[in-house]
Amino acid sequence: MSIPGESRESLDLLASAAEQSSPQSRIKRNTACVSCRDSKVKCNASAAPGQPCQRCAKLQLTCVVDRSHKRVSKRSKFEELVQEVQNIKQAVAPRASATVLPPGQLPLPSLPPPTAPHTAAAPAAANDGFRLYPTAPFSAAATPISSVASFSAPAPPSRPVHQPSPNHASHALPPSIHQQMPTPSASTSSGRPSQPRALKSRVFAGHDIDLYFDKYFESFHPYLPIVRIREPDAIYQAGPVLFWVIMVTACRRVADATYVFDFLVESIKSEVWEAVSEPPMTLATINALLLLSAWPLPTIRFMKDPSNIYTSMLMNSCYLLGIQTGRGDLASMLYPAYRLGVSDEEAMYTWIGYNIVSQRISTYSGTPSTAQFCNRTLESVMDRTSSIQVPTYFYVLLQSAAFLNQLSRTMAASLEEGRGVSHHLVDHLAEDFTKVQRLMSAVDISDIDHFTILSTLLEVQVYYVVPIPTVSPETYKRNILRCHTTAQSTVRLALKLQAEIGFLSHAPHFVFRSLLTASCIIISALISHTLKDSLEAHIQQTEGSTPDLVVADAIASVRACSVQDADLAMRCSKMMESAWNVRNMLPNTELSQLDTPQFGHRMGMGLPLDCIRRWKRHMDYIRSERMTTPQPGGAAGGAAAAAAAGGTAAEGSGQTAGGDTNGGSNASTATADLAGTGGGAGSGTASGASVASTLAPPDPTSMIDWDAFMKDFDWNFDPSLIETVVS
Repeated sequence: MSIPGESRESLDLLASAAEQSSPQSRIKRNTACVSCRDSKVKCNASAAPGQPCQRCAKLQLTCVVDRSHKRVSKRSKFEELVQEVQNIKQAVAPRASATVLPPGQLPLPSLPPPTAPHTAAAPAAANDGFRLYPTAPFSAAATPISSVASFSAPAPPSRPVHQPSPNHASHALPPSIHQQMPTPSASTSSGRPSQPRALKSRVFAGHDIDLYFDKYFESFHPYLPIVRIREPDAIYQAGPVLFWVIMVTACRRVADATYVFDFLVESIKSEVWEAVSEPPMTLATINALLLLSAWPLPTIRFMKDPSNIYTSMLMNSCYLLGIQTGRGDLASMLYPAYRLGVSDEEAMYTWIGYNIVSQRISTYSGTPSTAQFCNRTLESVMDRTSSIQVPTYFYVLLQSAAFLNQLSRTMAASLEEGRGVSHHLVDHLAEDFTKVQRLMSAVDISDIDHFTILSTLLEVQVYYVVPIPTVSPETYKRNILRCHTTAQSTVRLALKLQAEIGFLSHAPHFVFRSLLTASCIIISALISHTLKDSLEAHIQQTEGSTPDLVVADAIASVRACSVQDADLAMRCSKMMESAWNVRNMLPNTELSQLDTPQFGHRMGMGLPLDCIRRWKRHMDYIRSERMTTPQPGGAAGGAAAAAAAGGTAAEGSGQTAGGDTNGGSNASTATADLAGTGGGAGSGTASGASVASTLAPPDPTSMIDWDAFMKDFDWNFDPSLIETVVS
């Protein structure tokens, strides 16, 4: 039996609850206001009808409830912006076939193509496939090195042009060569631009990607033709890290792409380490690391070069994937997850490229090699019995790397047993390399191949610098003269190739390191007190040149390898230029110091490291003398101290003595002071001192790039000197 009072009270409570839950009285739990929905926060609605929610009331915002409202995300804004860009493109060029971009990919402004003095010819025919297994030569003149015979070998085919431009051509070449050169073709076999791609916060348009890829395959690919796919979209599908490494490599020499290059340099590092953190590596990742080892980022230093780490990881990856067999698909020999599913040509080129790059890196770093030249696959290529033919330049690089591998193992054992290397052993190895050179010369080789041969011979002769203590002085001088001549020939040929085809602007990093070794040999021999007289006489008699010109060529060859300011090549060139400018102020030094073999364990790299360390130590001494020696007469006192030390101003430097903190002045200032004061210069002691100061010779140490010495070429820094020495 129900109680009437309780029933009536319950009905009143239910009616009140229904009234409060109506849409007109309060906001439902699942309906947030527009402001809270856009901010993606919880909306605590007010129980009182018409009152704002708790957040809007606190922030004094307008609280509006709209069930049809949708939060505007960054993606939707980006899609609207993409559509707006497409509408603008269609309005500007309605006849052009506009490619609709996928949502979320905004193209950048088109990259201006590099200029050239000649107009390219008609495009070549199209190719239907992605893979690069042609019998025709590498796009005969889609590259600035098309005139080099050794580069005319199997490589990427020609492709059609989607937007021909008379300004998009390669490095300046003679008119006869340009008449034979087709325009660099598009990066897709269908003639359409590549798909836009995004890295971090930046999106690259398809047309710009095509330009970057064309630049890479024209100027960089022939030096290390390990990438056997030319399609940007296909490369991205194979491995995004390879795609971005090709982009950053191409940007090294693309005009007006500095901001893109800097962005890619900072962004590519995380992409690389993310790709190698998940084994097994793909073939695309292996090729990407090989390219980064051949053309490292400009942020590397002597002590901060990851190339050795890359090649060590790649050795294990190549063996896990069976790449050392030269076969792209080993279904019966590998774990299913490790199957490559690529062609034999791709595996073969990658394996050859790995051994070349690995050996060159170990040579210029002075560390044991991880290359494996006792391999049937490599032997079949070197004796020309392999079914897969490689370009002559690639073949010469492989033969040279194989010999350097033998050289490093022999010299490592010799230096471990004694304090030097017998010149008889060096003569024997040089004779062995002459035999290898005859095998390489059996085919038609080019000047670039001759540079490879010369640089390899220099790696042999550099061991003349570390003789055994019992060597006679005359034998030592004769051997150093031989090594010095090879170094000069290497530098001259490099500058010749740079003037003809831009060789040093696009060559791999190991070319720069070879020139660095050659330059250190040239400068060190010319400042050696027991060698400089005979070397200067030899230079003047046989070449009709001067030591200053020879050193200037060496420094110019190193500087031509620079990609941007403050990179390793630029710092090395400044360091050598500074050491040469103040050579008369340096203490007596010899090319070889057997009593302090600091870098004998670094084999051939020991000479450059010893030169750099010794020059820096001498520079530090000069710097400390300038900082501690009192100079009462301002710049005159500093000049007197420099004269007492035997210093002279460097010839042809083109710089002033603005670096003297005690009040130096250049010649033009001296002339102005004399003209302005007239006979009043002798009116007092202060005026006389001022005139003497202005007439003093410039301080040679003011032309030293202390930053290069202090930041790159030392292992142990004195914290108390860092702030005072780095200017």
